[in-house]
Amino acid sequence: QIGIGDQEKANLAWSLTVLEAYEDNDPDMIALLRQIFQEAAAGNTAASKNSIVQLEHAHQLWQALFLIEYECPQILVVDGESIVPDCFRSFLRDKWNIEKARLKISSFRHRALSETLELMGIAHYNEHDEDIDVAIVLKEDASWTSQASSSMRDTTNNNHWSSNTNNNKTEKEVERQFKVAIEFDGPLHFTRESSYYDASTGQEVVVPQRTLGHTVLKYRLLKRQGWAVVRVPYYEFDKIPFWASMERQRYLQRKLKTHSNLRFSANDVSEYRPLVGNKNSRKSSSRFD
Repeated sequence: QIGIGDQEKANLAWSLTVLEAYEDNDPDMIALLRQIFQEAAAGNTAASKNSIVQLEHAHQLWQALFLIEYECPQILVVDGESIVPDCFRSFLRDKWNIEKARLKISSFRHRALSETLELMGIAHYNEHDEDIDVAIVLKEDASWTSQASSSMRDTTNNNHWSSNTNNNKTEKEVERQFKVAIEFDGPLHFTRESSYYDASTGQEVVVPQRTLGHTVLKYRLLKRQGWAVVRVPYYEFDKIPFWASMERQRYLQRKLKTHSNLRFSANDVSEYRPLVGNKNSRKSSSRFD
């Protein structure tokens, strides 16, 4: 026994997965994660209605399990057999799917993204079941137009994660789709920018914002499911005035690499040009910088 409670075990497995602590195949790290899953699986069964695994524990364990299966599968195998029974894996997956099916309400920033995509003629789906802010599913040979799916009826998951979507498509049809997840990263997705005085150099050192662990993990989970993740950070999008709809379209044109050019009128055409990074900043520059 590790000697810590179920909450701490789930926290530990989740945190180590966020940090990719198993990346170097450290035997102690592998042994620790293996023991956490063994103890969790031994104390619970999918058939038990009185399972001691709490919802939060199940969510953390599922996220860790789903990524470890792909990134470091040897953690979950002993003597050629999986240490996580299928019934326990199904139990964790089902609890996570219930969480994903909860009612979601778009924020004003999400709605602004959606309105901009509508102006660009790109069909999309808001608040996708996988907790995606704005989802675009391009069909085979489709351009960035209304040929993209705009309803959950037209989308499916190319993995064994969810059972909540339409599964009538063949694998070949699913493979022909290109799934794009547009995620708005608000202030709560980052650490705060800070600074400290370095006595050795006599200068102030600025510590830039960093993406928080839960956001990093979410995007890894989406990529694991076949989504291409496009991140829209607040410090870029918020610089564009709400009334500058054409500039917002230009911004998403660069982010998504969609239209080679956007035509607003006979004389106003926006060609695709990547944002140029500022030498003194990690952020890209726009006309509002």
